[in-house]
Amino acid sequence: MLPFQRSSRFRRAQVSLCFGLLACSALAGPALAGMTQDLADCTAADRKTSADACTRVMNSGRLPREQIYIGHFNRAWSYFNAGNYEKALADFDKSIAANPAYADTYFSRAVVQHERGARDQSLADLDLYLEKKGSSAEAHRNRAQVFRARAEYDRAFSELQRATALDPADAKATAMRAIVLSDLGEQAPAQIEADKAVAAMPGEALVFYARAYLAVRAKSFDAATADLDKAISLKETFPQAHALKGEVQEARGDTSGAIASYRRAVEISSKSIDARASQDKARVRLSALGEDVAKAPAKVAASTASEPAPKTAHAPDATECRRFIPSAETTIAIDCPK
Repeated sequence: MLPFQRSSRFRRAQVSLCFGLLACSALAGPALAGMTQDLADCTAADRKTSADACTRVMNSGRLPREQIYIGHFNRAWSYFNAGNYEKALADFDKSIAANPAYADTYFSRAVVQHERGARDQSLADLDLYLEKKGSSAEAHRNRAQVFRARAEYDRAFSELQRATALDPADAKATAMRAIVLSDLGEQAPAQIEADKAVAAMPGEALVFYARAYLAVRAKSFDAATADLDKAISLKETFPQAHALKGEVQEARGDTSGAIASYRRAVEISSKSIDARASQDKARVRLSALGEDVAKAPAKVAASTASEPAPKTAHAPDATECRRFIPSAETTIAIDCPK
């Protein structure tokens, strides 16, 4: 599955806390150095210290009231990057309450809702984002992801048409178009689309992944392997490509190679949303192949009401932690959260 996208626009938005520290006169004094570091950590959003730094900035009383929404916005991304989706969602809610006109927060909250499996809420937030923003190729692309997850392939393709009309050079939308055409049963047009994408964007890992995805469906494993190797050479930290390569290797009887690919898929710390879906599938296959999945790194999100109750073959031990994988309708052992 291709990643549900967080735009670089939102990373840029995180630098807006207190423009120019000297311009924030309330920061002057002995605490300036510490506050400067906290502002830098809060803005980064992907450091282990980011969430605590954002909290200190907001609790200090030195942040202008009109920028409180950015403090919550940045802390929400810090929580999201750490895998704490419930706290991220709560902070995006607070950011919207503080400044309901800031459109990017709706997009960001849609990202969290999608990752939690709350597809309807994600779609509603994307609608609000488009209502306030006017148009956005990536918002239509992410709407396509929601519709595809709901097996509404016609609607997904319509959204991708809108995305590519707004941004013809969007590699993600182009790659998704090929996959969704295949979902619709249009294998020949899907292959044409994928071949055109590879020819037009030879430096984009996603288009090779999309063509490999079609090849796997057609059981053309040599072609799939070549494209996956190319995708991985362009972007080694691409869990979806490693997971799909594991499927190919397993289908060809290369169990040791498949295990290595699945393990690489789950050990990558990827911020691309929906990478976790591919990693979950890799964990399921590792478990099926007799591997100790508990040793495979895992981000454990809080379960949501949209997820069905776990189906277990046995009552787990009191010290055993398990996670339900909706796509496989099974549970796997994981390291217990500390």
